[in-house]
Amino acid sequence: MGAHDDSIYIYKISKQGEYSLYWAITFVHSSAILGIDWTRDSKYMRAVDQAYAKIFYDVENTCSLNDGMQTMVDPTLWHTSTCKLGWDVNGVFMSGADGTDINAVDANENRTLMVAGDDFGSMCVYKYPVVKNIQPCRRMTGHAEHVPRVRFYNSDKN
Repeated sequence: MGAHDDSIYIYKISKQGEYSLYWAITFVHSSAILGIDWTRDSKYMRAVDQAYAKIFYDVENTCSLNDGMQTMVDPTLWHTSTCKLGWDVNGVFMSGADGTDINAVDANENRTLMVAGDDFGSMCVYKYPVVKNIQPCRRMTGHAEHVPRVRFYNSDKN
């Protein structure tokens, strides 16, 4: 779980459903954690914070990966895509807009669509990947304020 104390807490869950702290990642991020993604095999993780740092982690060896930006770029590695920084989401940031205007992103499971929630009360759905900020989107409005979180629903999961 990502926290507003600038830390990430990873818990193990026993077969009896009991939680125990596996790894507390502290003193790495300099601001609140905004998004965390796991690889499909749960061996690696990436996290984005409010200071626009994107850091990759080797969960099995409990260490950060200095070369994650170069070695962990294949979108098929990742089970989720909620980190709002990366080549595949660059286009969700409108030209001339403050980077804080985009609050959340998510890609659908087969990586054909990307959704972004913004400070203008709207959600935009794009074709994935969104590499240029001139890429068209389907904008859905109706929220009175910020859209803090967006997620795709996968009906195949139990």
